[in-house]
Amino acid sequence: MKVELENLISIDESNKDQVIKVYNRYGIVVGAPEIRKRNLKASFNPIFTLNEDVTYEQVAALYKSLEHELGIVSIGERFYFDFSDSEYQQAPLFTLNSTGNSPEMFVDDKGTLFSISTYCKKCGLMEKEQLSPLVIDTSQMKDRHLVHVSGYWVASEELVALMEQAKIEGYELLEVIHSGSEVGKQPAYQIIPTQIMPVSSAERIKLYFATEQPPCKCGLSGVINGPDIYDRNDIIKLNGDVFYSSEWSHDGRYLYRKTLFSRKFRELIINNRISREVRGEKDQNFGPKDWLFDPVLLK
Repeated sequence: MKVELENLISIDESNKDQVIKVYNRYGIVVGAPEIRKRNLKASFNPIFTLNEDVTYEQVAALYKSLEHELGIVSIGERFYFDFSDSEYQQAPLFTLNSTGNSPEMFVDDKGTLFSISTYCKKCGLMEKEQLSPLVIDTSQMKDRHLVHVSGYWVASEELVALMEQAKIEGYELLEVIHSGSEVGKQPAYQIIPTQIMPVSSAERIKLYFATEQPPCKCGLSGVINGPDIYDRNDIIKLNGDVFYSSEWSHDGRYLYRKTLFSRKFRELIINNRISREVRGEKDQNFGPKDWLFDPVLLK
């Protein structure tokens, strides 16, 4: 697995050569930026690999040089995790990060009851406990088999039937409450894992955005976690196909636990043509209904 970083910068065309020189000075070879004809601004989006030769500490120093030498203070950042073929082939579990390259994979909550408490007073992250079935407009699911609602996964009746036929194990179902027009209403079920993963390996990558506020002391807000990594001996003890992570994730406001699925579940989705096999956000085939599974790494 390799870590890639994409920068997003808009600069004056007259500065493009100087910007490239600054990147080169830090050992990052980048090409000429694309020029936007409308306003003579250069759209500069270099993508490069972070490793022992180009560390994120060097990148943070690069940003300071761009600011001090050229006055560039607005720099976007995005991390990508690129997995090898062998990592996909050997992974017993996968993290489901998306069920489509489209905002339609998200469905709004319509009145689920939660108990809310403050997790961290400094960054404001909140912890919530679900007290009632999820309440959504099920007609918004349309022909989608799995949608994301407030940190939870909600499955269609067809997907539930496929999971039962394939003997997928390790979860419970809770029927959601429909709120909205009766037109297009459909049965839908929250998937609730019944098992929690062991604690991930200390070798798991933790990153941050140097262009934003430093990570909070709580260890969650401002931290970008790399792929899930587990000790091989811990994984072989697990049974079933659906798991909650033991670590918290968050959506910027509320905490939630990610859901991990087995290879058997991933193959069920691909073999039934619910999704094509795509590998990573940069996969050119990643379409509006393709599911994005990242392999769990073993140590």
